[in-house]
Amino acid sequence: MTREPRRTCVACRQARGKHELVRLVRLEEGLVVVDARGRAPGRGAYVCRGEGCAARLVKGGRLSQAFRRPARAEPALVAAVQAIPGIVNVGNDVTSSGR
Repeated sequence: MTREPRRTCVACRQARGKHELVRLVRLEEGLVVVDARGRAPGRGAYVCRGEGCAARLVKGGRLSQAFRRPARAEPALVAAVQAIPGIVNVGNDVTSSGR
């Protein structure tokens, strides 16, 4: 049995399983968008689905640091992050909610 890869949320800096986080990518023009499939080329950054973490990205300069280039996020990014289905904990069982 293999372990799931772990990634760190750029907002809260908490390490979680890769499928518990949402992957973000920076387009060439500097706009940050959600990579729903997790396969877009280039450097990715990961964020928790929680409203607090997504909101911090829009306000702070954490994305520019994560992408190592100037990056900008629009307020709609918060809603886009929360709209991505993910892992749901049900008791001790972990099930996918649509991935």
